[in-house]
Amino acid sequence: MATASSSPSIQDLSDSGDYYLTALDVYDRGSGRIRRICEWAGENIPALADSIDVSLSKDSALNVLSVGGGDGMSDSTILARLLDRTHPRIRAVILEPDSHMMHQYQDLVKKESAKLQGVNFDWRQQTFQEYLATAEEDEKFHFISCISSIYYLGDLEVALKRLYEILAAGGILLVTLVKGDGGFGRLWQYHYKSVRTQKTRYITSSDIKEACRRQSIPIADTQTIRISCDITACFDPPQQISKDGDLLLDFLTHTVNFSRNAPAVYRDDLLQFLGSEACTYRGSDGEVIFNGNNEAVIIRKQ
Repeated sequence: MATASSSPSIQDLSDSGDYYLTALDVYDRGSGRIRRICEWAGENIPALADSIDVSLSKDSALNVLSVGGGDGMSDSTILARLLDRTHPRIRAVILEPDSHMMHQYQDLVKKESAKLQGVNFDWRQQTFQEYLATAEEDEKFHFISCISSIYYLGDLEVALKRLYEILAAGGILLVTLVKGDGGFGRLWQYHYKSVRTQKTRYITSSDIKEACRRQSIPIADTQTIRISCDITACFDPPQQISKDGDLLLDFLTHTVNFSRNAPAVYRDDLLQFLGSEACTYRGSDGEVIFNGNNEAVIIRKQ
């Protein structure tokens, strides 16, 4: 297998600022990722809500923490289902360090105020680490969600340990991220072996399970969130690849301008692997469909 470790031109997508968000947007539009997560939440949060085992007085609120709430699309579904099934009053602490995302979330709350009546929002434009540094020492949460955000919390074992510490007994921690044996997990494992830098060690659900096992954090359940994306455009030659095809390939590999900057032999090897059954399948018209499955990891504190 050819490697890219000797090429100084390989730049990690996470270092690219707005370019990363542009590439993510192309993938999200093609895959319907956020819509699929919202659909999963709408179908499965009621049962999770029923399993929250805490005693609250009539005047108390269910304490909810959203870590990296983004634009609020998935959170609004989760909070509405929690209201339906658990308690008429919710205090929701929303952590989102990006000011643009926070404003989008707040605008969404205004638009959906009818279904979110009973939710008292506590807005924190902070990272998880910044929140922990300022939070009350004894504050606990009955429900914590990390929807596609665990990647950004630093050391995985430390983050899981702190999340579990602030989870109340009988409460639930929900983490969604790419599935270890899905297209992302297999592609990133292949890519990581070749690039061999710390930044390219991307987190998948397999890493979450192993980190929980090492720390004796009990996983109550895991569920697959099925997501797919037509990536046929990624396989056009570098001189002919479309802008969206280029951005899609960059997002999948988490590399800036992969089609032009990666060594040609390595690029061809990776595209061959990407087009294999390890990562993709063929659609009815021969299109290349990427397996972008996510996994929901559900942790319940006894």
